[in-house]
Amino acid sequence: MKKFLALLLASIMMMSTAACGSSSGNETATAEKTESTESSEEGTESTEEYTGPTGEITFCTWGSASEIDCDQKACDAFMASHPGTTVNLEVFNEDYATTVETRFLGGQAPDVIYGHPSTLLKWMKEGMLQPITDVYEKHEELWDEEIYQTNLYDAYKMDGEYYATPVGADTFVLFYNKTKLDEAGMEYPDADTTWEELAEMAKATSIRDENGVPQSLGIASSFYYYHSLPIIYAHGGSMLDNMNEPSKVTFDSPETAEALTWLQNAANEWGFAPNGEDSTYITGGFSDGDYTFYISGVYDIVYMTGITDFEWDIAPLPQTMKKEGDTAVLYAGYSVSSQSENPELAKEFAYFMTTYEDQEIMAETGLITPLRKDVALSDEVINIEGAPEHHSVRVENLPYGQNLQGQCLSWNEMMDVYSSYMSQLKDMSITPAECATAIQTECQKLLDEELANK
Repeated sequence: MKKFLALLLASIMMMSTAACGSSSGNETATAEKTESTESSEEGTESTEEYTGPTGEITFCTWGSASEIDCDQKACDAFMASHPGTTVNLEVFNEDYATTVETRFLGGQAPDVIYGHPSTLLKWMKEGMLQPITDVYEKHEELWDEEIYQTNLYDAYKMDGEYYATPVGADTFVLFYNKTKLDEAGMEYPDADTTWEELAEMAKATSIRDENGVPQSLGIASSFYYYHSLPIIYAHGGSMLDNMNEPSKVTFDSPETAEALTWLQNAANEWGFAPNGEDSTYITGGFSDGDYTFYISGVYDIVYMTGITDFEWDIAPLPQTMKKEGDTAVLYAGYSVSSQSENPELAKEFAYFMTTYEDQEIMAETGLITPLRKDVALSDEVINIEGAPEHHSVRVENLPYGQNLQGQCLSWNEMMDVYSSYMSQLKDMSITPAECATAIQTECQKLLDEELANK
């Protein structure tokens, strides 16, 4: 084990804690074999006999009840189409990363591990995951850009090797309340809407009483990086020179300053986004009708389908879908443990999660945009009950995406720095230029330290 694992193991031994079983309260389900004639390649009937690796593996993940239900269906489907195999599903919903690391220390790591690239990166570097480049080499169809969103793959690459297969991704879009815009006599936003036009729409639909207390506001603007970095990307700004293999911080730019100015004005000068005081009056969210606009990942669509009090839809963020990198995206995928005693079967399962059969299953929740375009654009995905009119935007803007989260171990520390200065920006205690320079300076130090110890 690497030094990190050795130190952590020593610490755990000193505390006399056991690292041999799954965490207390975690669900563990062993899927039963069922019969199926569906092909994992094209979703069509097939009677071809399976002759690949057999045996037993474990697959760990986290998620909501609906997500876990889909994971179990995927395990069942795999076993049905791969006779002689058993996949045991393990769910770690409490402190996922720590639980997985503890299992590694006890020599009982799951064979297949689900995670976001930023979560998997540490484990790649520590030797906890094994390269699975051979999966990409064996299955040439994975590189067919007519079928797959191949621009997602680099988020799982380190030192020339791939360490996971992606299930899909979620881009960030603009949710909007059509009813509020109708009442204000405003047009709906679309792919040609500018940030200036969005500001006018947000102003026109903000309502404050005679004392200036907001009754509803134009946009649920957040200075947290999940919601503000997509705005920065859309303006042409960036956090790192390469989000998947960074060598320098690139935050201090005219494009970033422009985005920060828009954010600061929205919450202060223009008054259509909540500042610190407004937040005490408006405690609901977009689904409660408190805001006209809301910037978030398309995973939130499934939570909006139950809205009945108003009409709503989604649109690309202004100035996006113009060039690669202007759209923020979150990824998720499947890696193989370096401790796996059945690595070939684990790799077979990681590949299966990219096939038509499994992608259909994983799309059922509506929480993730499938990797396969034919599944992502299918009626079963796009026309789910309660879906917005322009639901297909979640697929159409994927080619323009870049990783929301940087693939560096110091990313979380960088985001602590980011949050601190963005709070000051919101409170008008620093200017956009000062904010950009401060974040650039401190984050570059963090990245330099990391690269020096690489």
